[in-house]
Amino acid sequence: MTAFPASSSPDGTTLRVLVVDDEYAVREGLRRLIAGSVDHAPLVRIAASAAEALREAAALHPHVVVLDVDLAGEDGLALMRQFEPGCQVLVLTSHGDPGTRSRALALGARAFVEKDAPASMLLAQLNMLAAAQIGTSARH
Repeated sequence: MTAFPASSSPDGTTLRVLVVDDEYAVREGLRRLIAGSVDHAPLVRIAASAAEALREAAALHPHVVVLDVDLAGEDGLALMRQFEPGCQVLVLTSHGDPGTRSRALALGARAFVEKDAPASMLLAQLNMLAAAQIGTSARH
C-alpha cells in the first residue's frame, strides 16, 4: 500500500484519488501531478494491477479513480464494475480508439483522456470530477 497523506483543504474535505496504471513512471508522475495540482488537498494512492487496485479501493473508498485500460495484459475497464457506486472513473489511456472510448463510457467512465493529452486537460477533468464528488466549485 502506498499512501501519500495530504492536509485537509480549507473546508475540511480531502479528495481521495486512486491512480491505477501498470507503468511505474506513469503512476509516480500522476501521483505527483495530482497531489500538487488538484483541488481539495487530495490523498493519492497508487496501484499497479487489478488486484492491488481492488485492495486499495477497499481501503481508500476513493472519490475518483484514474484508470488505465491495459494493466499488463489485464482489462482495466473490467475493474470499473467493482468500484463502489458513485466512484467517478477517469480513464487515462494510450488506446484512444473510438471502440475503447465507447466501451469505457458505456461501463460508466465519467471522463476519458488520452495519455498524450496535455496535463492541463487531465487536471481540468479531475477538478470537474472532484467538484461533482465533493460538492464545491473546481479551481480554474
